[in-house]
Amino acid sequence: MHQFRSPGSHGRCLRKLRATNSKTKSPRSMRSPAFIGSSLAGPACTRRDWCLLSGALVALAGCARLPVAHEEHPAGAVPFAAAGPGVRLAGAWRPQVPRPDLGRTLYDVVERDGRKVLHAVSDEAASGLRCDVAVDPRATPWLQWEWRTRVVDARATVADFDADDSPARIALGFKGDLSTLPVREQVFGDLVYAITGYVMPFATLMYVWDGQAPVESVFRYARTSRIRYLVVESGPAGVDRWLPYRRNVIEDYRRVFGADPGQISDLGVMTDSDDLDTVSETWYGDLSFHAASPS
Repeated sequence: MHQFRSPGSHGRCLRKLRATNSKTKSPRSMRSPAFIGSSLAGPACTRRDWCLLSGALVALAGCARLPVAHEEHPAGAVPFAAAGPGVRLAGAWRPQVPRPDLGRTLYDVVERDGRKVLHAVSDEAASGLRCDVAVDPRATPWLQWEWRTRVVDARATVADFDADDSPARIALGFKGDLSTLPVREQVFGDLVYAITGYVMPFATLMYVWDGQAPVESVFRYARTSRIRYLVVESGPAGVDRWLPYRRNVIEDYRRVFGADPGQISDLGVMTDSDDLDTVSETWYGDLSFHAASPS
């Protein structure tokens, strides 16, 4: 295991990290990697501290686990229909756990309305599924999917960090030059990896069903600019029926991030209800990419 000694002010920063992780009874917002990243951003931590701490976190990550190579799917996400009913993970779909201290959403493939779909149940939980892909959005910019949810809590909104629950999310991870990110963003990514083993994409665009924010609203995740939300459904009006979507990923990325996107590296779904301590139930149809807008 690597050893790291941290004299001076960056030592104080690292002690903040250790102290935060040791408080297992603290509120959920203080136990998240996001909170830990923000707690290190105080005046005691200079730019030099961030650089030194980043190296420490990489070392810690090396002690914890190594990234595992997974097969990329150039055509896009593997259909849920590739698995039979009752299968918890459909082929290349793997668990995505943003925080190890929370319960996991249950996912399985079921028969619903004459087809195989993904069924998600979150009981005060927060986790998703992810499929590694290799999709060029310039060739296939249109993303199509359907979802159906049972209940939408009007209090839930991605606009509020303490109420950031959503019955349905679709997340796209994009490649990019990580060296161009600000130091704070790079350290946040190192910290997430050290705690969860997950290598954050350069940018993540997340389509969400919000409890109150207007459709087409854009929000930035409170702890990092690398994750941004685009609301595609709002409120309870559409519950308990299938809702179809067709989105031009390039146009959405440009509007949300103000730049052209890189290659899409992963595609995910997530149903969560941990912030408001509720229960959410959602069904997801297959996700697919197209060169032209599907009719």
